[in-house]
Amino acid sequence: MRAKIKAYTEPRGKLYMDIHNLVMGLNKKLQGFKNYYQISSHAKKWLNRIDWYVLERLNLFYNNKRNRKKKHGNLRDVRKEFGHILVKLAS
Repeated sequence: MRAKIKAYTEPRGKLYMDIHNLVMGLNKKLQGFKNYYQISSHAKKWLNRIDWYVLERLNLFYNNKRNRKKKHGNLRDVRKEFGHILVKLAS
């Protein structure tokens, strides 16, 4: 699942996209994962890790798009801007 998320957000050719369009496409993938891997409540820990990974990948994309020096900085801004839009797997 992580490899598919990375393959979707990684290509530099996607930097021209608006980040909201990227999030909407990512939501389609996440909703598909959520429907396919509808697992028991014991999997919340595993799914929380995937949710965290999605935020990290969006943060990297956000910083690359804006040519920020710190690759992993501004996570708070990304979470504030896109946290309510993203599909959560663990919920």
